[in-house]
Amino acid sequence: MTTSTLRLAALAPDDDLFPAWCEVWAAGQRADRPDEPTRPASDHVALGRQLVAEGGSRDGTHRAALVGEEVVGALRLIVPTKDNPTVAIIDVAVHPAHRRRGIGSMLLAEGVRLAQERGRTDLLAEIDEPGEGTAGRAFALRHGWTCDLLETRRDLVLPVDYERLAALEAEARAASHGYDLVRWRDSTPDELLDDRADLERRMTTDAPHGDLPVEEEQWDGQRIREYEASHVARGRTVLSAGAVRDGRLVAFTELQVPLADPRRAHQGGTLVVPEHRGHRLGALLKTAVLRELAATLPEVRRISTYNFESNAPMVAVNEALGFRPAGQLSTWSVRL
Repeated sequence: MTTSTLRLAALAPDDDLFPAWCEVWAAGQRADRPDEPTRPASDHVALGRQLVAEGGSRDGTHRAALVGEEVVGALRLIVPTKDNPTVAIIDVAVHPAHRRRGIGSMLLAEGVRLAQERGRTDLLAEIDEPGEGTAGRAFALRHGWTCDLLETRRDLVLPVDYERLAALEAEARAASHGYDLVRWRDSTPDELLDDRADLERRMTTDAPHGDLPVEEEQWDGQRIREYEASHVARGRTVLSAGAVRDGRLVAFTELQVPLADPRRAHQGGTLVVPEHRGHRLGALLKTAVLRELAATLPEVRRISTYNFESNAPMVAVNEALGFRPAGQLSTWSVRL
């Protein structure tokens, strides 16, 4: 095969070729992390539908790289619509059987072109790095991208050590006197919705972002409901816990579980606003969610979380729970 035999095609999430587009991602995951469940096609389809729907907080488009009628590469472009008007997120995947043939470079060039058409000048991409020498890192460096954020992936193998959990839980409860613990699943209680939106906004400024060219995101209750609906549409359930003081939500954590194959869950955002730190609220919320997980979703065998190493308090909580390093996630950028 040469690049002259390769063609790119625009795709919608309900097109006949979209399942093969999804399989490119799954094949890459199987090659890079063979012991883990792959992201289901239904997740890609639901996300794709969200991106092409009108009025949402993100817009997007998809391209497939084809040799004949075989899909050998995949491109997804995501652009925020409510904030960060210069930013676009580019996702590129090439089937392992077709790597190192220029397909990724062609898809990346197409993603850059599409981003420029939308007036975007700051492009971002994430690379999962199970170990040293990953193909994604070499690809990004070869194309002149810069690593602006490096996070350590940590995994917790379940079932949790309950003695360890109980000890941490007791310490957190003693330190968090005066705070009320609340739990919810999939949908934030109406009375906490505005505070939940404010915490999500603060995640974009208070949580470490390295040197990424991103600005504060704009969140309100409607956007939280959109976010929650997208998880349900993508076949995920989200277990959440929050800390309330004087009627206001001042901390939250969430855990995302794919219901089609719940063996591996993903830690979502965790935030304690600065003026309420020092009361072990992070530990209080994470132990509460782990209790809920064990009671309602015992099929989960592993939880993955990602931390910037300078975020010492959160790293300490995760390590106290038994999370251990399992690779890293790097976020790269290029400025046009």
